[in-house]
Amino acid sequence: MSRSTGLSTAPSRAGRSWWLLGLGVALLIAGVVSRFASSAPDGLERVAEDHGIAANAVEHHALLSYDGSSALVGLGIVLVLTSALSWAVRTRGR
Repeated sequence: MSRSTGLSTAPSRAGRSWWLLGLGVALLIAGVVSRFASSAPDGLERVAEDHGIAANAVEHHALLSYDGSSALVGLGIVLVLTSALSWAVRTRGR
C-alpha cells in the first residue's frame, strides 16, 4: 500500500531561483571577495612565527592558499558533499 501525501518532491521554480541565487552569491564570495582576505598570519601560523619554528613548516600547496581558485575548489567540494548527503537523506525515506 502506497501512501501519497500529494506533495511533489520536485523543487518549485521559486525554490530553484533561491538555490541559484545562493549559489551565485557563494561563487561571488569565493571567487572575488576571497581575494581581499588578509595576508597577515593568524592563529597557528602566527604562533609559529613568534616562536621561530615557521621555517620548519611544510611548503604551502596551491589548495592551501587564500586565492580565489582554491576558494572555488573548496566551494565545489562542499557543494558535492552536501548534495550527496541531501540526496541520501531524501531517498532513504522512500
